[in-house]
Amino acid sequence: MNFFDEMAGVWDKICKHDPEMMRSLLSLLQLKPGETVLDVGTGTGVMLPFIRERVGAYVPVVAVDSSEKMLREASLRSTDSEVQFIKADVERERLAGRFDAILLYSVFPHFRYPVETIFKLVTDNLFCGGRLLIAHAQGRQQLNAVHRRVSNRVFSRPLLPVAEQAEAFAQAGLTVRSFGETDEYYYLLLQRGFRGPAASVVDAVY
Repeated sequence: MNFFDEMAGVWDKICKHDPEMMRSLLSLLQLKPGETVLDVGTGTGVMLPFIRERVGAYVPVVAVDSSEKMLREASLRSTDSEVQFIKADVERERLAGRFDAILLYSVFPHFRYPVETIFKLVTDNLFCGGRLLIAHAQGRQQLNAVHRRVSNRVFSRPLLPVAEQAEAFAQAGLTVRSFGETDEYYYLLLQRGFRGPAASVVDAVY
């Protein structure tokens, strides 16, 4: 069984989330009322209420995860009719549509092709000027230690020092607006700085 499918029912009991830290990390995206958001690796949907606080009611938000059972938990917990839940593996599948912002909270280490996947999301799924945030509410060393303990059950890459990861993105032609890490968090904020054909909010995987 997929590790995240197996853990979906107990995930929020073993993973504690500090609301103020989550709000602080999300503030880096500088979301405005009315902006559309793609939440990649939504898990049990822990970030969705905080996204809604910033974009306002009746704004489409799309939550994507490769784990069917995680998505089920997220949909059961959500009372937000404007959230669309989509099962997709963003490394293997392309998402239709463009967004003002993309959030990747606590998912980046599980990408086998991290730079390529982020490049695809930025170029395919952000409007010009749109932002993409990679964020963790734990420090790099702590996260890497956690992932080492479960390395026989789920794929993960060690997080690089944040400046090194930022340089890897820059070498791939991506625009890194800011980055930082402490013992309590890790983040990179990217922005799409060139134009491409726009599309409506994602409603399908193709």
